[in-house]
Amino acid sequence: MTRARLGALAILIVATTLAWASALAQDEAPRSALVVLVPDASFDELLGIPDVASLARAGGAALLVNPNEIVEFDGPGLGETRNVFVPGSSLAALVQRHRPAGFDDDEVLVIVIGAELGDGSATSDVGNIELGSDVGGIVVARGVPSELFPESGEQGSLTSDSTRRDGVVTGADVRPTLMEYLPQIPQITRDGLGEPIRIVEGPPPFELHERYQAQRRMYIPIGAASALYLAISGLAAIALLAAGRRVGVRWGRVAGWASLSVAMLGVALLAAGHVPELTYATVVPFVALVTVLGTLAFAPLEHRDVLLVPVGIGIAVLAFFVLEAALGWTAMPTPFVGGSQLDGGRFYGLPNVAIGVLVGASLWVAHRLRTSAGFWLIVGAALFAGLPLLGANLGGAVTLFAGAGLWVAVRERERLGVWKGIAVFAGVTLAGTAVILLAHAISPTPTHVTRFEEQVRGLGGVLEKFWDRLQVGFDLIARNPLALIPVLGLPVVIAFVFRPPAALRPSLERDPAWRDAILVILLTGIVAYVVNDSGPAAAGFAFGLGLGGLLGVSLLVGPEKMDAG
Repeated sequence: MTRARLGALAILIVATTLAWASALAQDEAPRSALVVLVPDASFDELLGIPDVASLARAGGAALLVNPNEIVEFDGPGLGETRNVFVPGSSLAALVQRHRPAGFDDDEVLVIVIGAELGDGSATSDVGNIELGSDVGGIVVARGVPSELFPESGEQGSLTSDSTRRDGVVTGADVRPTLMEYLPQIPQITRDGLGEPIRIVEGPPPFELHERYQAQRRMYIPIGAASALYLAISGLAAIALLAAGRRVGVRWGRVAGWASLSVAMLGVALLAAGHVPELTYATVVPFVALVTVLGTLAFAPLEHRDVLLVPVGIGIAVLAFFVLEAALGWTAMPTPFVGGSQLDGGRFYGLPNVAIGVLVGASLWVAHRLRTSAGFWLIVGAALFAGLPLLGANLGGAVTLFAGAGLWVAVRERERLGVWKGIAVFAGVTLAGTAVILLAHAISPTPTHVTRFEEQVRGLGGVLEKFWDRLQVGFDLIARNPLALIPVLGLPVVIAFVFRPPAALRPSLERDPAWRDAILVILLTGIVAYVVNDSGPAAAGFAFGLGLGGLLGVSLLVGPEKMDAG
C-alpha cells in the first residue's frame, strides 16, 4: 500500500463540528473529529500506508472486530456526513484541511478504519458504504494536526471495555468514542452499544493478527478430524459393547479409554491457542499428546476403582479452566474448537463451546462427593462461568445452576418426590441467575451481560431475546447439519440411561451416583441448548462427556470385572 492507494480512499467525514455560539463567544476552540474509511484494506494493509503508520505513533492501532456495527453519526452539531474521494491526496493534508478556519493549531480526533466492503448481508450502511463483518483494522489518535504524524517513535495500541483485550476494539466502539470526545452532542444515545476506545501502551497486534489468520485456516480441518475421531471412537465403543465377550478385552479397553478422552480432547483444542506458533506441525501433535497423555495419566487410578478415573480427569479439566481464567483467557482468541473470540461473538471469558466441558467435568467429580458437596461444587462452577471478572457467560452460568438443581433433584428424588424436585431445580436456577445478573449490574466494568440487561425490558423483551437465541441455534444447524448429532443424541442417550441395555447395566449399577451424574450431564446439555444463543455448540461437549463417560466406564468395567466384584 502506498500513497497511490491512499488516493483511492473513501473518506467518511463523520464529525466536523462548528463551535456552539456560546463557545465562540468565549473564544474557545470547537472540538472536531475526522473518520476516514479505507475500503477493502486488511489490518496489515492499513498499517502499510505511510501516513497511517505515522498516525499510529501519535496514538495506537488495533484489530477492528465487527466493523459492520459502525453506524452513521449525522445529527445536530455534527455537520453533514458525506463521502469524499480525494485522488492523490495525503492523510496529513486531509487532516490539516479538515480544521475549521482559525483553529489550525487546535486538537482533532482522527480515526482511520480499514474494512472489507459488505456483500449485502449482515452489514450496516455507513455513509452509503456497506461494511462487511470480517476483522479489519483501526488507528486512533488525537492532538494538534502538526504533531499527529511523527516520523519516528513506537506505535501504540488500542483497547476498550467491550473487548478487554489490548489490540482489539469493535465497530460498536466508534460511536461512543466520538460521543465521549464531542460531549456537546446530547442528541445521540448509545443504546447500550460499545464503549469508548482508549489508547494504551504496547505495539499494534501484528502477532495476534497473524495467529488469527493461521487459526482461521486450520481450525475447521483440525476440528473436523477431532469430530471424526470421536465419532469413530463412539461407534467402536458401541459395537464392542454390543459384541460383549466375543471381542477381546484389549480392544474393549482401547475403545473405553478413547471414549473417556473426550474431556481432554476438549481441553487440548481450547489450550492449543497457547501454542507459540500455529502450524499443523505444532498444533496437531499438541492436541494428540494432551488428549492421549492427559487421559492415560489417570490410568493408575483404575487399579483402585475404575470410577476414580473420570474423577481425576474432571479435576484436571477444572484446574485448566481456573488457570485459563487466571491468564486472562489468552487461548480463546485462537482456539481450535468453536469460533475465535475475534469473530465477534464473545471477546473475553468462557466461550459457549466450553460450557459442556465444564458441565461434564463438574459432574464427573461431583459423583464421588456427598450430594451437598457435589451441589456446591457445581454452584462454584456456575459462579465461575458467570461472574463478571471470571467467565462472564450468562448462558453458561444458567446452565450450571440448572445442573446443580438437577443434581439435588435427581440424587434426592426418593426424599423430595417429583414436584419438590422440580421446585428445587427451578429455585436454584432462578436464584443463581439473579445473583449473576446482580453481579453484572453492579460491576464497574461493562460486560456482555450488562448490555443484555440494558437491552431487555420486561417479560416481552426476555421472550424476544430467548427466541432470538433459539433462532441462532437453528441457523447454526442449517449451516452445519452435523450440529444435529448432539441435539438429537441427548434424548436418545437419556433414554438408554433410564432403560439401559445389558451391556451398560454393570457400570450403571456399580454406583448409583455415577448413573445419576451421567443423567444430569445429559439433562443439563438440553438446558445448555435452550438457554445459549449457539445452543448446539454449548450442548456438544455435554453430549460428548455424558456419552463418553457412559461408554468408557462400561468398557473398562466389563462383565468379567463385575462378576469378580
